[in-house]
Amino acid sequence: MYKKGVRLKVALSLLAVFTVFSTTMIHWYLTNQALKNILTENHLENNYRYAKKVALSTNGFLYNMQQNLGTLARIIGKEPISQTKLDEWLAANRGYYNSLYTTDTGGVIQLISPLEIQESPNILKPGMKITDPLMKQALTNKKPFISDPYFAQSGNLEVLVSHPIFDNSGNFIGVVNGTIYLQQDNSLKRILHEHDFLDESSVFVVDRTGRIIYHPNSKRINESIANHPLVQTVLQGKSGAKQTITNQGNKYFAGYAYVEQTGWGVITLTPTSVIDKPLQDLTNKIIFQSLPMLLAVLLIASFFTNHITKPINKLARFSEEAIFPKTNGQSIHRMEIKSYIYEVKQLYQHIQQHFQMLNRQIQQDGLTGLANRRAFDLEIQKYFNHKTPFSLIMLDIDRFKQVNDVHGHLVGDDVLRFLAQIMMNTTREEDLCYRYGGEEFAILLKEKDEKDAYALAERLRTTISQTPSPTGEPITISLGISSYQKDDEAPEMVIKRADAALYQSKNDGRNRTTIYDVDLL
Repeated sequence: MYKKGVRLKVALSLLAVFTVFSTTMIHWYLTNQALKNILTENHLENNYRYAKKVALSTNGFLYNMQQNLGTLARIIGKEPISQTKLDEWLAANRGYYNSLYTTDTGGVIQLISPLEIQESPNILKPGMKITDPLMKQALTNKKPFISDPYFAQSGNLEVLVSHPIFDNSGNFIGVVNGTIYLQQDNSLKRILHEHDFLDESSVFVVDRTGRIIYHPNSKRINESIANHPLVQTVLQGKSGAKQTITNQGNKYFAGYAYVEQTGWGVITLTPTSVIDKPLQDLTNKIIFQSLPMLLAVLLIASFFTNHITKPINKLARFSEEAIFPKTNGQSIHRMEIKSYIYEVKQLYQHIQQHFQMLNRQIQQDGLTGLANRRAFDLEIQKYFNHKTPFSLIMLDIDRFKQVNDVHGHLVGDDVLRFLAQIMMNTTREEDLCYRYGGEEFAILLKEKDEKDAYALAERLRTTISQTPSPTGEPITISLGISSYQKDDEAPEMVIKRADAALYQSKNDGRNRTTIYDVDLL
């Protein structure tokens, strides 16, 4: 096979097999990636929305609690209430509070519901003075507040909601406090515990210090995870979604949201493994659905391969026999097939010629007929590569924008064609004219110095300024000249100098030619 070469039929068959197999694999990969991205985005979006929902619900719940407690404080301020009334208030707001109590300005309990609360080693009841820091904060600040979660002496993880009481004269007479036991049944726990998801998602909440205050696994309550980047992000007041790795090394889709009322962070997690089964199901489906199609495509490819290679195989045999003919008559007769190959070569040559024509077209400016910027870049680079001396004239129509504004863009196009024609008439055959871009043109003068370039530029400038243009009156141009220097490192250096000289002509009043001079410019 190495000496004779692989048969075209075998090569095309292998190509067909490779094409079908690679197409199937690419289809599987792209579909797999698309599904993976969709599932990832969906889980991230769902987790973010749910975390946001829980944060908003928690925020609203705590706000309503504070408002509710404020209403109770105002009622007590107007007229002291009885134990029965306080019990009824607690019963009516059982979803909000696990307990309610009022104190005087010294922190002595006046009313409490339920009537006795076990706080080891004491039992909280009317007449008992509370001296913990939160009570001191409430009595000192005389403002509503919601405490950070804390472990009470009873072992309950609690949140204290406090509101000051003022009488009708505005005198501070005590506080009313409501407690929420985060590990017992209440509306807040139900907000955190009841999930919309039916998959493996879970929600946990951290306080403003990064300590877990709610978690499906009760053993993790009070655990500090403040060093985790995701927790640090949410505690900065940010909300969003991202893929994350827990401190235990597990990968999750995470949504997070900030609770403004308390500074807590709500985080929703879904294991990234939940997308593995849909991806595996997709792979199996593609395999089983693609096999019949793969076989059908291979059969069709085999048929067309035979159809294409049969005449070429004949040509190969005839070519061998033409080189080593058995009889002269046979070889002459079989040369007719060789003429068929010649026609194929002719077709190839025509295609080559067509591409050459296209290449010429893409190097020509369609409006003016001059060579375009692409042709200019190729030619000047060629000069530069061969270290061919040359000069460059850059020219620009003065106040061309006015022409377009006053006479319209169609007349502006006529002016550009007008200038291009005069450039072609004024320059010599070996001088190369280009439309550089917009109303800017360029002329390359091979093996000419700046003196020759200046003479040509002035001749062109004078002709233009004395010839009526399509606007009905002459236009003027400004020109800049530079030439190739041996220490130039790139064509752009010559262009930059010519452009600088052109703009100097503009600055000096237009309708003039400037040769680049480092002292002058």
